[in-house]
Amino acid sequence: MDLEYLIFLQGIRNDWGGEGIFTLISSLPKSALTAAIPAVLFWCFHKQAGIFILFNAEVGRVINELIKGTFCVYRPWIKDAALIPSAEALEKASNFSFPSGHAQFATAIYGGFAFFYRKVLPLIFLIICAGIVLSVAFSRNFLGVHTPQDVLVSIIYSIGLFFAAEKLFNWIGKDEERKLLVFAVGTAITLIIFAFLYFKPYPEDILNGKVIVDPLKARADAFDALGFGLSFFLGWFLEQKFINFKIRVSNKDRLWRVIIGFAILGVIAVIIYPLLKIFLSLEAYKFFKAFLPFFSILFIIPLIFTKVEKRFKR
Repeated sequence: MDLEYLIFLQGIRNDWGGEGIFTLISSLPKSALTAAIPAVLFWCFHKQAGIFILFNAEVGRVINELIKGTFCVYRPWIKDAALIPSAEALEKASNFSFPSGHAQFATAIYGGFAFFYRKVLPLIFLIICAGIVLSVAFSRNFLGVHTPQDVLVSIIYSIGLFFAAEKLFNWIGKDEERKLLVFAVGTAITLIIFAFLYFKPYPEDILNGKVIVDPLKARADAFDALGFGLSFFLGWFLEQKFINFKIRVSNKDRLWRVIIGFAILGVIAVIIYPLLKIFLSLEAYKFFKAFLPFFSILFIIPLIFTKVEKRFKR
């Protein structure tokens, strides 16, 4: 049934078009706009909201990699040769299919925003956030790179993580010992998941004389999980311990925080990533690509803008 549904959507795509708009929608989770939501909240307006969304985005990604590496479900076109996915979406598709990383990230950011502010936002904003999540999920089906269950499971476990995160941060409160405990346990769990994904055996099924998913590339995804997990727990704990910046600042300071923050993120994306790709192994590149932007949002950028603000105040 799921493959028949994808073939039906493929027919619409071939006969009526729509690939361009759904490719654009599909790229939304990895866009600057999506990154800006938790970053600007965290730096300028509501630290707890930013932390909540970043937790769901990063820890949710670790869970996503764990499920993918555990079940090793092949992409839809491997199951049925009649399926021909969008060429652009195929180029960016990772090794395994289940669950969808795009749907997970969209749910974490836009759904996390709606969940955190659900008691104060007008209903229309909640509907818009839900619409964005569902549009991203549908785009992955329309482009032929994910089955309905791939995107549905991502949305379901991401929503479940919202409730767990809310309880966790309420429990932490301002208790330094609890923060240290969460940091230690979160880091330990991340390392255990990394070890499991790195050392476990992966299938080596052959199709047309080639291994469907190279075990070495599948194993490299363990470094994705490691980078996302460590970036949150290390960045969050170090900021709380050594910076603990305040958001009650002037609009001018907020503007400078955003300028400094996105300048640094731009340098990472435009300069550092290409250099890392040239000089590092695939595993190391995957780790730093996952680790650097989120660790920068949580710790490096706040460290820099607090130093700048102190200097100007003097």
